[in-house]
Amino acid sequence: MTGDQAGPGAWAARRLREVLERDGDPDRVRRGRVYAEQGAVSRLKTQPGEVTARVAGSRSVSYRVGLITALPGAEEWQTLARALGSQPVFRAALLAGGFPPELERVFEVVGLRLLPGGLGDVVVSCSCPDWGDPCKHAAAALFVLARTLESDPLLLVEWLGRPRRELLADVRRAARSPAESADAAAALAEPEAPGVAEPDPSGGGPAGFWRAPHLPDPPRLDGAPPAVAIAGPPPAADDPDPADPGGDDPAELLAPLYQRLVRPGGPDARE
Repeated sequence: MTGDQAGPGAWAARRLREVLERDGDPDRVRRGRVYAEQGAVSRLKTQPGEVTARVAGSRSVSYRVGLITALPGAEEWQTLARALGSQPVFRAALLAGGFPPELERVFEVVGLRLLPGGLGDVVVSCSCPDWGDPCKHAAAALFVLARTLESDPLLLVEWLGRPRRELLADVRRAARSPAESADAAAALAEPEAPGVAEPDPSGGGPAGFWRAPHLPDPPRLDGAPPAVAIAGPPPAADDPDPADPGGDDPAELLAPLYQRLVRPGGPDARE
């Protein structure tokens, strides 16, 4: 399936093909694709922990292929169901027959693997005399499995050992349990960004600025001159000429600038 006709599991099928083409022997993978396209794979069956198929070879016999994966425990499945039940978008998609790619991330968060990360995650067996890993018959079975996932991605769940009806029932049940759903939602939520302290309104204005506590002294480097300390209140508003304090005290030099900054309208305001 391609384009607008792509099924709900098209992304999962693509990922499985990418794993096969990346990790498998190129020649065997190419021949396995030809076998799959020619209809050599039959009796593909998914059961807990294993996908089996029969693949016709160049001889008059067919070979039995097995694709074995590890099974999660019951507690992990319950955690997954609570997580999915707490997320309205995922829950609605699953119950409507959808299978969004973001589901893979939910599996990862609760410690489950939805798709094999590599061929090393799947134990591949074939009754043929080829010791390739995978052989062309197993490669053909994987291609057909990927094609089947396009329209029926819940086969992945059944391969991992959970009947689809049980998983969907658990998701519905979790959605009706507010406490469990809230806990699962909190586990999946992104951590909040650290807040920024609000300024103290009682310390506003120029006077409050100069009453702020001193910053700690910077670390002293060998041979470096001592840091210049800024201290002291600004000149009074009735000074004869605040723009010319007539001294070298940094506090006095900075006071007129600070007065301009805190004036309504900012430094560009009209007098």
